[in-house]
Parts: sequence; structure tokens; C-alpha cells
Amino acid sequence: MTAPPQGVEVDHVEFPAGKIRYHRAGSGGPAVVLLHGGGVDNGLLSWRHAVPTLAVDHRVYIPDLPGQGGSTGWRGRANQRTLEEVLRWLLDTWGVHEAVLVGLSLGGSVATGFALRHPHRVRGLVLVDAGGLQHRMHHHLAHYLLTRTRFVDSAVAKTLGLHRSLTRSFLTRGVLADTDQVPGMEEVLGEVHAEIRNRKSVFTDWQRDAIGRRAMKVNHLPQLERLRCPTMLVHGERDTVVPVSVAREAAGAIPGSKLRVISGAGHWPNRERPNEFNALLREFVNGKR
Repeated sequence: MTAPPQGVEVDHVEFPAGKIRYHRAGSGGPAVVLLHGGGVDNGLLSWRHAVPTLAVDHRVYIPDLPGQGGSTGWRGRANQRTLEEVLRWLLDTWGVHEAVLVGLSLGGSVATGFALRHPHRVRGLVLVDAGGLQHRMHHHLAHYLLTRTRFVDSAVAKTLGLHRSLTRSFLTRGVLADTDQVPGMEEVLGEVHAEIRNRKSVFTDWQRDAIGRRAMKVNHLPQLERLRCPTMLVHGERDTVVPVSVAREAAGAIPGSKLRVISGAGHWPNRERPNEFNALLREFVNGKR
């Protein structure tokens, strides 16, 4: 596994259902919590390049969500409500009363749900190609069936874990718009490959729980008008997992929100276009000081 960036510390906290690993950086300033995506992801895998940018004048916390990264020993199902509760527990453990939440994909759904349930603890919200904001997915039934078939999940993970070339193809099909344009692609590939081999799965409990047969069971869209914290949506123009049209509809429903579309990026703009993404992120969080 690739080492954390300089100045980033690793720690963990024990909860009744298991251990949560997290990274932290920065010694002062407002708190920012970075929440990674589902599938094959973890905290540093998503946010490696964002941490140094934010840690200059913020306290930055990057948890591995239950079942992913260094938090794989979690007991019980890590569904939407559980993940929101884990976030609340972590904030309490860190002594953070309120924070800017930055959520990618699954992490975006967790951040949105948490902001709706605990508005007084959220200073700002950044939703990056966020999940949980649409009625149905593209090829919805196929996604539903795949997440329900454990044999297929484990077989795909085992195959990808044995062949880096297949892992690259997997990323090209589902996450990245153009692997040839991703900075440090070999590093990304190594981190993803390690995560697959560590977890032996390509789906998460959230995906299995949130995707219903005919529609999404987790869909915050009807409640977005209740959000009152400053909100920015950042979305990859070429995202095929969560199309940019989803972000446009969500931005229209959140009072005062801003939408920033990153040209040429797919579902992972923070790794595909880190300089452009980090400039947007830093501008937003510094505005919340």
C-alpha cells in the first residue's frame, strides 16, 4: 500500500461493531471531513491529493468507512443510516462540533443524509459525483442483480485481484473517463489493486441496501430543499455512473447551491483532475472560515 503523504497521521477508533481507521492532517483551523466512495475505494485512495491542499489551514479528517480500507473488520451491515451514525460518532470522538463535509459518490450520500438529520453540525457541504440523489440508476436492474449476487461479486474481485490489466479495464469502464490522462495512473492502479485484494469484494453494503429492484431506496432528492448550509456540487462531465444531469437536478433543488462541472472527467474528478478539483475545493472551504 502506498504510504500516506508527508504530515498525514494514521489512527483508529474502536466502536462496538468494529474498528474505524482514519487519517488526519493539519493542526489548526476549521474542520473538514473527507468521505470516500463505495465499491473499490478508501480514504487516501480518493483524497490523497486533496489533503495537503486543505491541511495548510484546516484540520482534515479522512476516515475509511466501515468495510473498506483499514476498517474491514466491521460487524453488521454498513447501510446509509449506519454510516451516518458512524460519522456522528467520529465527530464526537474527534471533538469536532461542526465541519465542512466533502463526500464522493457513496460518501456524498452519507454527507447529504447527515446534513439533513444534523444540520447544526454541518458548516458546508461539497457533493462530488454524489450518490443517493436520483430515482433510478442507468441500467438499474442490472446494477440491482449484480449487487445481490455474492458469487459474482467475489469472482469478479478475485479475478481483478490477480490481474492488474483487468483492474485498469475495470476503472476505465466504471470510474475514469480516460486513464491515459490521470496523473500518477500507475500509483492509482496499485492502490485500487491492493484494495480489491484486501476486501475481496467490489460492492459495499450501502450499494446492496440502497439499490432496490425498481428504484433507489436511498434517494435524498425530495428532501434537498431542506438543506440550508452552503453547498457546492462538483461533477465530472463524463461520469457514466452518476450522470451530470443528476447533479443539475440536485443543484436546482438545493437553495443557493453552486454546480461546478469538470470537463473531461468521469466519476472520480478528484483523482482525474486533481489540480482543478483542489482549486474549487479550497476556494469553497476557505469561504467557510
